[in-house]
Amino acid sequence: MNVKIDFRPVQLRDLIEVPEGAGKSAPRPKSGPRKSADYQNSIQHWSALCDAKISPDAKDFITSDTSLALRGALVAKDEGRFAEYHHPIYAARWAAPRDLSEPAVVRQFLSSAGLDGKAALARAESEELTDRLKRETCEAIERGVFGVPTIFVGDEMFWGNDRFELVRHFLENTA
Repeated sequence: MNVKIDFRPVQLRDLIEVPEGAGKSAPRPKSGPRKSADYQNSIQHWSALCDAKISPDAKDFITSDTSLALRGALVAKDEGRFAEYHHPIYAARWAAPRDLSEPAVVRQFLSSAGLDGKAALARAESEELTDRLKRETCEAIERGVFGVPTIFVGDEMFWGNDRFELVRHFLENTA
Protein backbone atom coordinates (compact mmCIF):
# COMPACT_ATOMS: atom_id res chain seq x y z
CA MET A 1 0.00 0.00 0.00
CA ASN A 2 1.59 3.27 -1.12
CA VAL A 3 0.48 5.86 1.44
CA LYS A 4 2.21 9.09 2.44
CA ILE A 5 2.27 9.60 6.22
CA ASP A 6 2.57 13.13 7.59
CA PHE A 7 3.60 12.91 11.26
CA ARG A 8 2.44 16.00 13.16
CA PRO A 9 3.66 16.20 16.77
CA VAL A 10 1.18 17.83 19.16
CA GLN A 11 1.20 18.70 22.85
CA LEU A 12 -0.94 15.98 24.51
CA ARG A 13 -1.74 17.96 27.64
CA ASP A 14 -3.16 20.76 25.46
CA LEU A 15 -5.53 18.31 23.82
CA ILE A 16 -7.06 17.85 27.26
CA GLU A 17 -6.76 21.42 28.56
CA VAL A 18 -7.64 24.33 26.28
CA PRO A 19 -4.39 26.04 25.19
CA GLU A 20 -4.29 29.78 24.65
CA GLY A 21 -5.28 30.57 21.08
CA ALA A 22 -7.25 27.37 20.50
CA GLY A 23 -10.87 27.49 19.48
CA LYS A 24 -13.32 26.61 22.22
CA SER A 25 -15.59 24.50 19.98
CA ALA A 26 -14.13 21.09 20.76
CA PRO A 27 -15.02 19.82 24.26
CA ARG A 28 -12.19 18.26 26.21
CA PRO A 29 -12.44 14.70 27.50
CA LYS A 30 -12.83 13.98 31.18
CA SER A 31 -11.06 11.08 32.79
CA GLY A 32 -12.40 9.76 36.06
CA PRO A 33 -10.75 7.24 38.38
CA ARG A 34 -12.36 4.17 36.75
CA LYS A 35 -11.24 5.22 33.27
CA SER A 36 -7.75 6.04 34.57
CA ALA A 37 -7.44 2.62 36.21
CA ASP A 38 -8.62 0.90 33.04
CA TYR A 39 -6.22 2.96 30.95
CA GLN A 40 -3.24 1.90 33.07
CA ASN A 41 -4.36 -1.72 32.75
CA SER A 42 -4.71 -1.37 28.96
CA ILE A 43 -1.22 0.13 28.69
CA GLN A 44 0.22 -2.96 30.36
CA HIS A 45 -1.73 -5.29 28.03
CA TRP A 46 -0.62 -3.37 24.92
CA SER A 47 2.93 -3.34 26.21
CA ALA A 48 2.87 -7.13 26.51
CA LEU A 49 1.22 -7.61 23.10
CA CYS A 50 3.72 -5.36 21.31
CA ASP A 51 6.68 -6.57 23.36
CA ALA A 52 7.31 -2.93 24.29
CA LYS A 53 8.72 -2.11 27.68
CA ILE A 54 6.74 0.46 29.69
CA SER A 55 8.49 1.57 32.84
CA PRO A 56 6.42 2.13 36.00
CA ASP A 57 8.32 5.44 36.23
CA ALA A 58 6.62 6.66 33.02
CA LYS A 59 3.31 7.35 34.80
CA ASP A 60 3.10 11.10 34.42
CA PHE A 61 2.34 11.10 30.71
CA ILE A 62 0.20 14.25 30.61
CA THR A 63 1.83 16.72 32.98
CA SER A 64 5.49 16.08 32.16
CA ASP A 65 7.03 18.75 29.94
CA THR A 66 7.84 17.15 26.61
CA SER A 67 7.54 20.35 24.56
CA LEU A 68 11.28 20.58 23.81
CA ALA A 69 11.33 16.94 22.69
CA LEU A 70 8.27 17.59 20.49
CA ARG A 71 9.91 20.64 18.94
CA GLY A 72 12.95 18.41 18.35
CA ALA A 73 10.61 16.06 16.48
CA LEU A 74 9.57 18.95 14.24
CA VAL A 75 13.23 19.69 13.47
CA ALA A 76 13.89 16.00 12.74
CA LYS A 77 10.79 15.86 10.52
CA ASP A 78 11.93 18.91 8.56
CA GLU A 79 15.34 17.30 8.04
CA GLY A 80 13.92 13.94 6.95
CA ARG A 81 15.13 12.20 10.15
CA PHE A 82 11.82 11.78 11.99
CA ALA A 83 11.97 7.98 12.41
CA GLU A 84 15.61 8.09 13.52
CA TYR A 85 14.66 10.61 16.22
CA HIS A 86 11.17 9.45 17.17
CA HIS A 87 11.80 5.79 17.96
CA PRO A 88 14.68 6.34 20.43
CA ILE A 89 13.10 9.37 22.12
CA TYR A 90 9.80 7.51 22.43
CA ALA A 91 11.64 4.70 24.22
CA ALA A 92 13.32 7.31 26.44
CA ARG A 93 9.87 8.61 27.37
CA TRP A 94 8.23 5.27 28.08
CA ALA A 95 10.72 2.42 28.51
CA ALA A 96 13.70 4.01 30.24
CA PRO A 97 12.36 7.38 31.34
CA ARG A 98 14.67 10.32 30.85
CA ASP A 99 13.93 13.98 31.55
CA LEU A 100 13.00 15.15 28.06
CA SER A 101 12.73 18.75 29.24
CA GLU A 102 16.53 18.82 29.62
CA PRO A 103 18.23 20.40 26.58
CA ALA A 104 21.31 18.16 26.89
CA VAL A 105 19.11 15.04 26.71
CA VAL A 106 17.21 16.27 23.65
CA ARG A 107 20.46 17.36 21.99
CA GLN A 108 21.83 13.83 22.45
CA PHE A 109 18.80 12.35 20.67
CA LEU A 110 19.01 14.90 17.86
CA SER A 111 22.69 14.03 17.37
CA SER A 112 21.95 10.29 17.47
CA ALA A 113 19.37 10.85 14.72
CA GLY A 114 22.14 12.09 12.45
CA LEU A 115 21.58 15.81 12.93
CA ASP A 116 23.98 18.51 14.05
CA GLY A 117 22.89 18.37 17.69
CA LYS A 118 23.88 21.93 18.58
CA ALA A 119 22.18 23.53 15.55
CA ALA A 120 19.11 21.28 15.79
CA LEU A 121 18.68 22.05 19.50
CA ALA A 122 19.01 25.79 18.85
CA ARG A 123 16.23 25.51 16.28
CA ALA A 124 14.08 23.38 18.62
CA GLU A 125 14.46 26.09 21.29
CA SER A 126 13.44 28.86 18.87
CA GLU A 127 10.27 30.92 19.09
CA GLU A 128 9.46 29.80 15.54
CA LEU A 129 9.23 26.15 16.61
CA THR A 130 7.43 27.01 19.87
CA ASP A 131 4.78 28.81 17.81
CA ARG A 132 4.64 26.00 15.26
CA LEU A 133 4.04 23.33 17.91
CA LYS A 134 1.27 25.45 19.40
CA ARG A 135 -0.23 25.97 15.93
CA GLU A 136 -0.10 22.23 15.12
CA THR A 137 -1.79 21.46 18.44
CA CYS A 138 -4.50 24.10 17.93
CA GLU A 139 -5.17 22.80 14.41
CA ALA A 140 -5.49 19.28 15.80
CA ILE A 141 -8.01 20.47 18.41
CA GLU A 142 -10.02 22.25 15.73
CA ARG A 143 -10.14 19.00 13.74
CA GLY A 144 -11.53 17.19 16.79
CA VAL A 145 -8.37 15.49 18.06
CA PHE A 146 -8.57 14.57 21.75
CA GLY A 147 -5.71 12.10 22.15
CA VAL A 148 -2.79 10.41 20.48
CA PRO A 149 -2.23 8.65 18.26
CA THR A 150 -4.83 10.14 15.93
CA ILE A 151 -4.76 9.30 12.25
CA PHE A 152 -6.60 11.18 9.52
CA VAL A 153 -7.34 9.78 6.10
CA GLY A 154 -8.71 12.88 4.43
CA ASP A 155 -11.33 14.09 6.91
CA GLU A 156 -11.94 10.65 8.41
CA MET A 157 -10.50 10.48 11.94
CA PHE A 158 -9.26 7.35 13.72
CA TRP A 159 -8.06 7.57 17.32
CA GLY A 160 -6.03 5.05 19.26
CA ASN A 161 -3.30 2.51 18.73
CA ASP A 162 -5.99 -0.14 18.32
CA ARG A 163 -7.35 1.59 15.18
CA PHE A 164 -4.49 0.87 12.77
CA GLU A 165 -6.31 -2.12 11.28
CA LEU A 166 -9.39 0.08 10.76
CA VAL A 167 -7.21 2.62 8.94
CA ARG A 168 -5.79 -0.12 6.71
CA HIS A 169 -9.29 -1.44 5.97
CA PHE A 170 -10.55 2.07 5.22
CA LEU A 171 -7.64 2.74 2.85
CA GLU A 172 -8.10 -0.58 1.04
CA ASN A 173 -11.84 -0.04 0.60
CA THR A 174 -12.03 3.66 -0.20
CA ALA A 175 -11.59 4.87 -3.73
